[in-house]
Amino acid sequence: MMEKRYQGEWLSLSSALTPPLAVEVLPHGVTIHRIIVQVEGKTHDILIGPENPKDYETFKYTNTIIGRYANRVRVGEHIVKKDGFERLARPVSNESPEVSLHGGLVGFDFAVWQRLSLENAKLFTPAEIRTIQTSSTSESSNNAAIYTYTSEDGDQGYPGELHLETLVALLPPAQGEKGKLGSIVILYRARLANEGVTPINLTQHWGFNLDASLQEGESGRDKLSVKNHRLNIKASHTAELLPNSLPSGKYCPVGGTVHEHNDKLIKEGCPDHGYDHYYLLAPRLCEKLVPHRISAKDFDTAKAGEELNIVKEIFESTNEPVVQLKSEKSGLKVDFDSNQAGLMFYTNNHPNKQFRKKIHGSSGMKDDGYIKGSAAFLEFHEPLSAFLHPEATPNSTDTLLTSNEIYNNFVRADIFVDSECVHEG
Repeated sequence: MMEKRYQGEWLSLSSALTPPLAVEVLPHGVTIHRIIVQVEGKTHDILIGPENPKDYETFKYTNTIIGRYANRVRVGEHIVKKDGFERLARPVSNESPEVSLHGGLVGFDFAVWQRLSLENAKLFTPAEIRTIQTSSTSESSNNAAIYTYTSEDGDQGYPGELHLETLVALLPPAQGEKGKLGSIVILYRARLANEGVTPINLTQHWGFNLDASLQEGESGRDKLSVKNHRLNIKASHTAELLPNSLPSGKYCPVGGTVHEHNDKLIKEGCPDHGYDHYYLLAPRLCEKLVPHRISAKDFDTAKAGEELNIVKEIFESTNEPVVQLKSEKSGLKVDFDSNQAGLMFYTNNHPNKQFRKKIHGSSGMKDDGYIKGSAAFLEFHEPLSAFLHPEATPNSTDTLLTSNEIYNNFVRADIFVDSECVHEG
């Protein structure tokens, strides 16, 4: 029998046999194992990954949560200070002697998260729970889940016991939203158990391929590439990296460079080694953004009876997408929104060549995996090593969380289909 950590739990928008949108979530690292969409009789899974969930043991950093700190941090002792609190962080090496990658040797991606009943959530207010419970148009649907994990003080060198809750929710399209199949919202909350401060920067390391389920009339493994997908990133700068891939603390304008993704094909100007870059989003001065932090005092007051409902703001948001990924071949499009300052864009430059989903054409045999350039990883989080380079991005957070705050980070993916493209295909 498969370990419980790899036993998937399905969320869907309705109880129908083939709902328009369904997601399979694993307790292992809150892995989004599958995003299934139905388009005029065709089933698509728009995330890469292994067929067998147990193979995520070696299929690292694919579709999982990343934490306690996403991306790369310099190994060493770092004194972190904020609002009168001071602690010592010691990120542990795993990528190289001088680099700690994605939270350390055993990050949140490898933790076993427990599913909570909605009523037992500690980091969501009663008003927010009511919003989650009434977010589906079908009473019999199972469209939302909250997963919890506690990271001990000193976990992978980071200070403070940290309680985390992650909401995964599916939302139906609003009336009149042409071509929309539904939305996926992932919302991360975290709170320190005791007084102090800790670095935190979470993300979902999911890899999209909108064409991989189309096998008819195709030959060769190049069909797995995303380089014919169109990408739009509303970015102003990219992070400058040192030879060891650590951030230098400097940011470079995207204008006139290959990093100016303005609805162009990914292959247009794509570097030989592919993309693996952090994009700082342009200021969004005319839109209401939900906060990165919630006052712990305000939250506790809300839990005692006062209204505080950030979940409703996210669910009902009409903000313009900051990133858009689309394929003219499948007719699928994904619009992304987030309250984070930027994102990593990575084109699966070092693919797992051992495993691949059967719906993506795998023979089921080992060593029949994905190719270079087979996914667009779009990982929304705050700037790289921001607590070490706070001066580099003064308009975003320093990624330090104190015991007076609650961490609040979300990404929303709205999924559409262009029926005309489907018919032409």
